[in-house]
Amino acid sequence: MSELWNRFRQKMYPSALRIEAGAPETGLLILELASVKEMLAALQTKAPPVEKPPEEDKPAAEKLDENMAVAICNHMLRLERSAGKARQQGSGEAERLQGHLERLKATLADSGVKYEDLTGQAYDPDRTDFEPLGEAQPRPELRWPTIVQCERPVVLLNGKLAQKAKGVVGTPAR
Repeated sequence: MSELWNRFRQKMYPSALRIEAGAPETGLLILELASVKEMLAALQTKAPPVEKPPEEDKPAAEKLDENMAVAICNHMLRLERSAGKARQQGSGEAERLQGHLERLKATLADSGVKYEDLTGQAYDPDRTDFEPLGEAQPRPELRWPTIVQCERPVVLLNGKLAQKAKGVVGTPAR
C-alpha cells in the first residue's frame, strides 16, 4: 500500500520535482543539496550585531565564518561528483542539479569563497595548497606525478587559503 501511495504522491508533484523509483543516487543528491541549502540559510539568518563595529564596512565575505565556508565547499565537491556520476548513468535530473550547483558556486564566489578540485593537476612536493594522503601510487598511464584523486578541495576565503586540499598522488610506473 505504501508503494502505491508513494507513486501517487510523486505524480502530484511537477515533473521537475519527481523522484523516479530505483534511482537512489538522485535521492542522495537531493538530500545533500538540501543540507547545503540549510547551511546557506543559516548563514543568512544570523542575527546582525546590536552595535555597528568598525568592521561593518568590510565586505560580507570577510564576516563569513571560515569553518562554515569550508564545510559548504566540502559538500559542494561531493555533490558535483555525485551529479557527474548520475549524468554518466543518463539521469535526467543530473542536468538540473548541475545547474543548481553552478548557481550555488557563483553565489559562494560572490561572497569571496572559492574552491577547486585539484584532481588531474601535476603534483609537486613543494605545493602549499595540497597535502598527500599516504604514499604515492604507481600508475602506468601517468608520465609525471599527478593528483589522481582529491578527497577534499582547496578552499580560498577572500584569496587566503582556508583549507588545503587532500588527496591521492599517482606516480609513473617504472
